Amino acid sequence: MLISSKLLSLLKTFSKHDLNSFKKFVASPFHNEQEELVQLFSIIDQYLRGSEKEQKTNPLEKEVIWEQIFGKKKYNDVRFRRLSSDLIKLVYSFLSYNSYQKDGLSEQLNLLKALRKLSLNKHFDSTFKQISQALDKNASRNADYHLSSFTNNYNLFNFPKNVQAKIKLFNNLEQADYHLECFFIIKKLENYCDYIGYKEGISFDVKITLPPSFLEYVENSIFIKDPFVKAYFLVAKMLLEPEETAYFLNLKEHLEKNSIHFTLQELDTFYIHLKNYCIVKVNEGKTDYFSQLFEIFQTLLKEKIILKDGTISPQNYKNITTVGLHVKAYDWVENFIQTYTSYLPKAHRENALTFNLAKVYFSQKKYDQVIEQLREVEDKNHVYALGGKLILLKTYYELNEYSPLDSLTDSFRIYIRRNKIISREVKQQYLNLLRFVKKLSSTIPGDKKALDKIRGQIAKCKALAGKKWILEKVEELA
Repeated sequence: MLISSKLLSLLKTFSKHDLNSFKKFVASPFHNEQEELVQLFSIIDQYLRGSEKEQKTNPLEKEVIWEQIFGKKKYNDVRFRRLSSDLIKLVYSFLSYNSYQKDGLSEQLNLLKALRKLSLNKHFDSTFKQISQALDKNASRNADYHLSSFTNNYNLFNFPKNVQAKIKLFNNLEQADYHLECFFIIKKLENYCDYIGYKEGISFDVKITLPPSFLEYVENSIFIKDPFVKAYFLVAKMLLEPEETAYFLNLKEHLEKNSIHFTLQELDTFYIHLKNYCIVKVNEGKTDYFSQLFEIFQTLLKEKIILKDGTISPQNYKNITTVGLHVKAYDWVENFIQTYTSYLPKAHRENALTFNLAKVYFSQKKYDQVIEQLREVEDKNHVYALGGKLILLKTYYELNEYSPLDSLTDSFRIYIRRNKIISREVKQQYLNLLRFVKKLSSTIPGDKKALDKIRGQIAKCKALAGKKWILEKVEELA
């Protein structure tokens, strides 16, 4: 029997630095008094530092480990499982301790509370000042900032033991109350906005509500001056009153002017709300919102908000290219592709570069360059393969190259039917596309009866890839 997969999977996430730190943690009597846990971890640690070949050759078997720790003592599975469980708990303690140590503010706030109970004036005053200075330097004014500010001021107000001294500190109680209210408003609106934004996709019954007249109260309060409160207020109004575009524009302007008060991750969250709003508008037929979406993507790139650990996701890369082409910013898109392809995960780079450049050239009607580009796209990735074949199909049609068009149509159909990764729904979308391309390529221009029939069939077809392009080609033949 092999060692607990729960324990092993947990320790496999550790870097060498983490393993070294945890080794000291386990060996410290302050954290652990069981010598068996030190030995158990030492065995696992040696295993984790070994090569993949060594790990396969010497798997972590319970009985073997037991003998290394307890010698010839009879194997006891209950005790071994308890030992593994204790080591897991110790790992959890280590992770919690590390997290606590990294968050110096939480450590100081807990220290302040302890000093308050001990009535150590000088130590308390010094710690209070350190926390206040750290909060002043904190650029982000998020909910955690307000909660920490509340705790700091609340502890100061409750430090004196006599009434006269306490009275002098009521301004700190006022500050504590202000930050507590900001914290509540931000978290309440954050939860509510998440609910509104995702409720269409929730299949089970969930209801998150706001207190009566809550948004009106926030709008007319002093709390609206707080950058985070105002941002979430505008998100809530934008989601609740989508027809009133002023909330969208005000939120966009507010984030640009007050970006210093938000971390990149926090800005990303607010910009997701802005992007989703634009997408809904575009889906409603308001195509002018493509320009707004394009501006948002430009801001996300300029401020490096869209990069996560120096990497851009394939989905964001694709969306930026698509939106840029919609607004006909061809040179900008080509420059984006050349600049940001290297920021993609390595496995996506080559295909992403060739495929998206092909999209640019197709939009510019540089069809010869499209064909040249798409020779490089590999069929291994079905997303790029489908997209590449679709653009090539459109290109042959635009060039009236009917022989290669027929050949590609046949090979495309075989590829779709044989592919086991592509879903049935997506397969049907592309098979219907091929069917209509075949019909259009053999339809005589101006044949009203034939074109009306094709229009009717397209209207009834619910699963159709490239529908907009197909309809454009029908109208060109009319």
